[in-house]
Amino acid sequence: MGVKTYSEEIESPIVAPRLFKALCLDNHNAFPKLMPESFKRFQYKYANHQIDELDVANFYCKHTTIGGDLLEGKYECVVNETKFYPKGSGCVCKMTTHVHPLPGTEFNEEGPKMGQEKMRKIFKTVEEYLVVNPNAH
Repeated sequence: MGVKTYSEEIESPIVAPRLFKALCLDNHNAFPKLMPESFKRFQYKYANHQIDELDVANFYCKHTTIGGDLLEGKYECVVNETKFYPKGSGCVCKMTTHVHPLPGTEFNEEGPKMGQEKMRKIFKTVEEYLVVNPNAH
């Protein structure tokens, strides 16, 4: 079975540099602070991530989950790309996920769709925080 790709674009009133910094550069600080209940609920023991590409000038980040419970023994890896484009007084965020199933495994759409829903919720939570706190990031 081949790679499955999911894409979504979300418009935001936040300018690209602020949103990129909060979601891609400072996420290790911002996410647990803004969503502590979500991080307490994670039942995964570990997940190995690698940054494949980080282009701060063009607001682009590509990272791969290469191991851990998160892959559930069903996926070789999951590649996430995030790109921010200025639009008006805000921006558009394009999130693309490439799911690489392990050979011989049956692909289930539910897992990747749940992952995208989680990313959407994180995005909206960070966005709301930045709207209310104009001096943050």
